[in-house]
Amino acid sequence: MKNAFTLAEVLITLGIIGITAALVMPPLIANYKEKVYDTARKKALATIGEAVRVIAINGGIGDAVNAQDFVENHLKKQIKIIKTCDNANLRKCGIETNTKAIKTPAGTSTTMPKALHSLASYISDGTTTKVNTDSYGFVMANGYSVNLFYNPQCMPYDSNNHYGQDKVCVNAIYDMNGLGRPNQAGKDIGFVTVIYPDESSVAYAPDVVKENAAESDFYNAPQACTDQNPDYSLPNIDELLSMYMNMNILGMVPNSYWSASGATPSRGWMQTFYGGYILRYSGSSATYVRCLKR
Repeated sequence: MKNAFTLAEVLITLGIIGITAALVMPPLIANYKEKVYDTARKKALATIGEAVRVIAINGGIGDAVNAQDFVENHLKKQIKIIKTCDNANLRKCGIETNTKAIKTPAGTSTTMPKALHSLASYISDGTTTKVNTDSYGFVMANGYSVNLFYNPQCMPYDSNNHYGQDKVCVNAIYDMNGLGRPNQAGKDIGFVTVIYPDESSVAYAPDVVKENAAESDFYNAPQACTDQNPDYSLPNIDELLSMYMNMNILGMVPNSYWSASGATPSRGWMQTFYGGYILRYSGSSATYVRCLKR
């Protein structure tokens, strides 16, 4: 006699395999997608962020009069750009501008900003920023669509209280797959912020977590992040400024948030998400905390 599986045994085995696959595959796919999104964020930081930083270090950050001039006559010398679109035609460059078409990590819907004043709620002109300034769109050689905001009068670092937006030279919102889904900030949509117009120039693309940690004073704010998740960290003041400049696509509430940067032994740096002011605040006072994944 020859041994063989019965039809019932084969069907049971296939059923077990199917159930196991149904349980295992979704987490694997989700993890793979998260790695793809994280790679896109790092790639955008390495290309856009570094290109703008080089322009700043070489003293050319204030040479352009607006975002279009900056992209066409300065950024194009640093990275390959295959298509550009003016502010009225951003969608032709794969930038989704339809009303409430972008999902935020908070689960809300928002519209792609087209002027500086749309980046953050209650953002003010500060000292040098003109918040009615329009963005400019382009497509990189790798297919990323980019909506770029530019401040030709961005200011260098100083140790005093100041408006954060005055320090931001370029803020670029990218979409790794253009008009394709999911059109969600923190996934296919991200941002790169370049701060300071000189040799201290630095670029950030923070991976912002979905929800606030527990409110805390300055001294315990880092622990509030690790209590939320051992892999989470408190942003430094520049990273927090990058978060502020993109608060609307992140769906963040306009509160004041602690940074990890100390101002004095008794005070820490805090970023207000209304008006954009960065200030020294009593370290013993409690306020809001939002963390990063590193």
